[in-house]
Amino acid sequence: MTSKTDQHRPARLGLWAAWLLLRPFENRRFRVRIVLTLVLLLAERLAVLGTPYLFSRMVARLSEPTQLLLMPVWLIIGYGVLIVLRSAFSGLEELSYQPVSQNIQRLIAQAGLRHLHALSLRFHLERQTGALTRALERGAEGVDTLLRLSLFNIGPAVLDTVLTVIVVLHLFGLLYAVIILVAMLAYIAVAQWFVRRRVHARRARNEASSQAQHLLVDSLLNFETVRHFGNESHEHDRYEEARLRQERASIRMTRIANLSSVTQNLMIAAATVTIMLLAAHDIVHHRIGVPQFVLIGTYLRGLYQAIMALNMVYAGWRNARVDLEHLLELFAVTSDVKDPGQPGFLPLTLEEGGPASITFDHVHFGYQPSRKILDDISLSVPAGGKLAIVGTTGSGKSTIGRLLLRAYDADQGQVMLDGIDLKDLTQTAVRQAIGIVPQETMLFNDTIAYNIEYGRLGASMDKIEEAARAAQMHEFVASLPEGYQTLVGERGMKLSGGEKQRIAIARVILKDPRVLLLDEATSALDTRTEQGILEALRKAARARTTISIAHRLSTIQDADHILVLEKGCVVEQGDHASLLAQNARYAAMWRIQSALPSGLPQSDHPPA
Repeated sequence: MTSKTDQHRPARLGLWAAWLLLRPFENRRFRVRIVLTLVLLLAERLAVLGTPYLFSRMVARLSEPTQLLLMPVWLIIGYGVLIVLRSAFSGLEELSYQPVSQNIQRLIAQAGLRHLHALSLRFHLERQTGALTRALERGAEGVDTLLRLSLFNIGPAVLDTVLTVIVVLHLFGLLYAVIILVAMLAYIAVAQWFVRRRVHARRARNEASSQAQHLLVDSLLNFETVRHFGNESHEHDRYEEARLRQERASIRMTRIANLSSVTQNLMIAAATVTIMLLAAHDIVHHRIGVPQFVLIGTYLRGLYQAIMALNMVYAGWRNARVDLEHLLELFAVTSDVKDPGQPGFLPLTLEEGGPASITFDHVHFGYQPSRKILDDISLSVPAGGKLAIVGTTGSGKSTIGRLLLRAYDADQGQVMLDGIDLKDLTQTAVRQAIGIVPQETMLFNDTIAYNIEYGRLGASMDKIEEAARAAQMHEFVASLPEGYQTLVGERGMKLSGGEKQRIAIARVILKDPRVLLLDEATSALDTRTEQGILEALRKAARARTTISIAHRLSTIQDADHILVLEKGCVVEQGDHASLLAQNARYAAMWRIQSALPSGLPQSDHPPA
């Protein structure tokens, strides 16, 4: 799921390190609620421990013939009051903690999303979207589970166990305490053996579940491709196989859990029978009375409930660790593109700083050490200039755009805006100063207005409509029944390719960047639609520094300068007329494309 060359990941992220990384105790309100919850927990445990004692005192009073004339009213009322208080304290604990729980999950999920957005493009090109969403969801729940188990299980269970053993030792003697301790140790050893197997089974179930989720999301995201090739049955079979693996893993986990429960209950029953037989023997020999028999039975039941709670805590803690694994790995991932400690200043909008100059100075770059993409690339675009980059598939055209956006850093050389090395600028500043119209525009499943407004969040409706007019789409939007409130569908599937490109142009205009990057912005469109889009792009490019990455040479004839790339090197450069006069690679490409019938698709290749 992550790249070995892009990130550093520790072999094992300790649980305490995870706790320090994820703990949300950053405000006073959280701490107050946690303290209040602990106070309520202490009160509840005192009520729980006092209940058996009062019950044994009632049995003692009612077992004495001389005391039958006086009903132990105060004991009965006190017993009832303790039961009510125990229930009330338990409910108040949940009310006190629930806001903390929800805030924890929200904060962890937000921290995870922020971290994912901060990671480099290299990571996201290798991601599995379904696995990432599940990791965020499980990780948030896992952090809440750790805190909940600490508050509601570990503390009460340890307190109950210690107090019960002390009471038994004091009231019944060493033999009872030894039997209880031996039974406890045996129970814990067996429980841990089962827990380890349950953890392995849960991890296998989680991996199978993540894979099934990934296949489902990937299939739905590529819905049109699946339908175009008639591969619905293939997708169904792949998903069914993944769900079968998940089903088998879930059944195995359930079997282990049930066998664990049966075995542990048998051990509890055996220890309880042994203690009860010993207590009955002591009653016969008048060493203890019936009230003590009732008391030890009650405390014994409470003791085993506490041990079972600790066992569940251990299992729950380990299970939460399994659920946290992917999120912890994500938090341990670091991006290979980092912001400088003291970034330089760069005006972000055309209004603030005018068009920006662009310089590539002897730039070398490869996605992998063994895969060199750009070799000694140098180019200079003056402020307000128009540069076009053309070349064959895999020549490195789109890679230049990615370096300009600082999706990657150059291996050697410098990429500069206004003479400032991009490594000396924050990634946010670079991307705010550059507007991009990609080959395929990805839209949010929201309204047309929101997708345009995404170029400058908080823009007024007047500004949005002004940008739409500049992109030559206002009349189309106004003709829709819902107008700008029309939903575009998942990834904009309700709109045509040209309509999506116009939205991309409108939000770039609204963004008002100093540099405009056109990454094969019209290559997926028919010729008629392309002409309308080109006119809108010309308006957007006015007064801006523009880099056009293109396959169709007819779209870049008016560029001030054209670079021809081949295998990562600049092999020709000049304007359109001079390149035709050279009668070399560019001229050959022009003759081939000019010979194609109008409207015939000229490119089916992915960006370089």
